[in-house]
Amino acid sequence: MRPAVVVVAYNRPHALRRLLASLAVVQGAQDVPLVISIDRGGDQFTAVVAEAEQFTWPWGEKRVLVRERPLGLVQHVFACGDLVDEFGAIILLEDDLVVSPMVYRYAASALDFYADEPRVAGISLNALWFHGITHQPFTPYLDDGDVFFMQVAWFQGQAYTQKQWAAWRAWRATAVPHIQPSDGLHELFQTFPPTDWFPLKTNYLVQTHRFYVFPRESLTTNYGDSGTHVRGTSFFQVPLQTRRADFRLQPLADSVAVYDSFQEMLPGCVRQLTDQFDAYDFTVDLHGTRSPANIPTEFVLTTQAMRQPLKTFGMELRPLLANVLYQQPGVGISFGRTADLDRRWVARWQAASRYHAYFVRHKVGRRQRLKGWLARWF
Repeated sequence: MRPAVVVVAYNRPHALRRLLASLAVVQGAQDVPLVISIDRGGDQFTAVVAEAEQFTWPWGEKRVLVRERPLGLVQHVFACGDLVDEFGAIILLEDDLVVSPMVYRYAASALDFYADEPRVAGISLNALWFHGITHQPFTPYLDDGDVFFMQVAWFQGQAYTQKQWAAWRAWRATAVPHIQPSDGLHELFQTFPPTDWFPLKTNYLVQTHRFYVFPRESLTTNYGDSGTHVRGTSFFQVPLQTRRADFRLQPLADSVAVYDSFQEMLPGCVRQLTDQFDAYDFTVDLHGTRSPANIPTEFVLTTQAMRQPLKTFGMELRPLLANVLYQQPGVGISFGRTADLDRRWVARWQAASRYHAYFVRHKVGRRQRLKGWLARWF
């Protein structure tokens, strides 16, 4: 495929200039249209238009599309996504991103590879490194592919085919615009403002049993410039893969690194890695974020506190699942009946403390640091 590049811009001329500079040196683009869509409004509107107009796109035709009226972030993103009908496939970038020189090679390859996979709803260009609920590091299970799959509509660089975007658009036309308690998502999704389309898109993935494809090494990074949702942060910065030209893409059916909207591995994938739970219908809750309403099975594998668990595992190996696969002795991870979850506040506090401590690696003491320094220099 030869996807067009579509940039979503609003009121941040410095951010747009930075993104366009990174796009100017992408590899693998030839005769590729660039559309810079600018939402009207904001005190920097004129400067944004000037940045777009003066930029020279070396890889094909450039179009500056100035919206006739203010759309707001959500409707602007949707309108930009609709450009896929004209181009057949697009790379969709918000203006606070910077891209790797390899972003076009990856996006074009992934779009082509997954074009006929009905369970793939889109391609993420960003490697999601943290758990969205706990904000602790998220490490997908390592298999023989350069991608993993998840029911999270991550927005820091995306790519779509016309078919993928059309299915989402059709669902959105009839969907309830607000997340319902019965939708099976974490309760946090019910608190997002209407200026954010991310919860609705994630709900689409859950309700239609679709997934995004994620790279293990990121092709975009986010500067977190002040805008509609943030007030300046470096939290979303990630290393960029700047050298790889070929990517090991694998079918969704062949991968064990497949995750739901809670960023938990699907039970079917866990069963492919261990036979410990073959006799059970269970839910995975290794990050301990599910409420009882979001554990629909009789059994659960969890870091929440549990009375009389059938199995327990320590919390030493990384990622968390490795402790289960290697049957690490200890406590912290429990497998047992959902009805036996201990909801007392003391038990919940102790479980949360263990979970937090797991991600805070023990630092080397002063004596060990001094020995290391002496060994290096003498």
